[in-house]
Amino acid sequence: MKETFKEVPSIWTTGWTDILNTGTWRSAIPIYQKRLAPCHSACPVDGEIPTWIMLARKQLYHEAWSALVVNNPFPAVTGRICHHPCEGACNRGEYDGAVAINALEQYIGDLALSEGWTLPHPTIELDQRIAVIGGGPAGLSCAYQLRQLGYKVTIFESRPELGGVLRYGIPRYRLSKEIWDGELKRLLALGIEIKVNHLVKADDLSSLERDYSAVFLALGAQNSKTLPQFSVDDLKVFKGYEFLEKVNRGEVPQLGQEVVVIGGGSVALDVAGTARRLGSQVKVLALEAMDSLPAQPDELTESLEEGVEIYAGVMVQKVNLGPERISLDCIKVTLDEAFPAGVLRPIPRSGTEFNVSATSVILAVGQETELTGWDSVINIGQSLVKVGADLATSRPGVFAGGDVTPAERFVSTAIGQGKKASSSIDRYLTEQTSDSQSLSKTENSEDKVAYQEINMFYFPEKARERKGLVPVEQRLQNFDEVRISFNFEQTQSQSERCFSCGNCVECDNCFYFCPDMAVVKDSSLAEHYRILDQYCKGCGSCVQECPRGAVVLKEETGR
Repeated sequence: MKETFKEVPSIWTTGWTDILNTGTWRSAIPIYQKRLAPCHSACPVDGEIPTWIMLARKQLYHEAWSALVVNNPFPAVTGRICHHPCEGACNRGEYDGAVAINALEQYIGDLALSEGWTLPHPTIELDQRIAVIGGGPAGLSCAYQLRQLGYKVTIFESRPELGGVLRYGIPRYRLSKEIWDGELKRLLALGIEIKVNHLVKADDLSSLERDYSAVFLALGAQNSKTLPQFSVDDLKVFKGYEFLEKVNRGEVPQLGQEVVVIGGGSVALDVAGTARRLGSQVKVLALEAMDSLPAQPDELTESLEEGVEIYAGVMVQKVNLGPERISLDCIKVTLDEAFPAGVLRPIPRSGTEFNVSATSVILAVGQETELTGWDSVINIGQSLVKVGADLATSRPGVFAGGDVTPAERFVSTAIGQGKKASSSIDRYLTEQTSDSQSLSKTENSEDKVAYQEINMFYFPEKARERKGLVPVEQRLQNFDEVRISFNFEQTQSQSERCFSCGNCVECDNCFYFCPDMAVVKDSSLAEHYRILDQYCKGCGSCVQECPRGAVVLKEETGR
């Protein structure tokens, strides 16, 4: 006998049916989804933040670290120096303060180093070889992800040691040498070939292409910009990045007692903090107003605590060089708001002239790339490499990322670009031209969980905690790290504050609150529950009582 099936009628049918036991009431049905948390969306490395915080909350720290390093091999580093846009996007910020995500990441990253946890080795070995030009954050991230996929990777680095800005540009009081060396050693144990003191020029690209299946350019931006008013040949004028590099190598430049730093970004404040630790009094002159400085707020707070004087909204008009000192004729300015973002056009304010005198001046007005000759082999525009959404250059098989391409210049952004480039290189080599894998998380069709979708009844107010700081007088005596990491109790307290936006934690609220017993627990499903749609009338109780926005109502228009 032939089996027959009863067709589910249109939602707007009249009367009772044998299939739809709720009659005509329902116009929508609940759907379980792992939705995009705002912190995840804002993370430059696309980190699964709710996932690893939930594991930390359960004290499954190794599992939390394993979830972290899927996207970022340096959690102990980024836990110290990331600009943490995830916290700015955190839904809990609208309630009682964002979750201290950055501090939690540092705790887990430091625990991994102290416990000697190792990164997983690739499960397959492929024949293709990839050349990575540049051993900074972007290059190392790309090399790591490609090695995880099984590719043979060689890093070419022009300097004696790997790390780029992580080794040479960030002061030790923000990132200790021991932490960086520990994270790097663990990565290199995966079998990545290293060639240091090896400068790759544009003329070398053709020979590299013969030996390697693809090339990733991560040349960085290590050249300090200058200002026309200053002569960098003067022994009393220093370039910001070069100054930091000298100090990180153990050299002590002769600055004198009074130092002026030109610039308002993170590098300028790193320079100022370094000069203070070398015993100088420091003034910082910045074009931007105090509330618009590009440096991070916590960096500004620490600098002020350490006695750095900030002169915001000022410009140097004339430099007068003396035998022992430099005299700077300055004027207060406002910035022309008609210019596009990132372009500063100061407008002098008549009658606000003043003079600043110094024994040394350090210019920290930005970094630029060194791309001499590269325009003959790939497309260059505005001193940066032109790339597509997949970070591919105009030359097939050659990709670029990090500071050498148009992007925000943050360490975590560079790590994220390295990861993205590895995916693009893998697709290129495996000839996967389909859209099975999105090029960036911004193209993900999932909607972010809004603050209004979180059920605050289940989350009592609990204060955000911050990293502690070494007392100022102690900070200025040496280059030891100044921020105090979380302890176990703080880590547990903060991980418990996470809403786990869009992520089901099997709280069973949907099961208990369903008035029609239409929710069934099913451990075999990734979403943990399923809906008996013949009984569900779409009342939305499960959606309302889900604390985390992991259940949504999907409108039904017929079947």
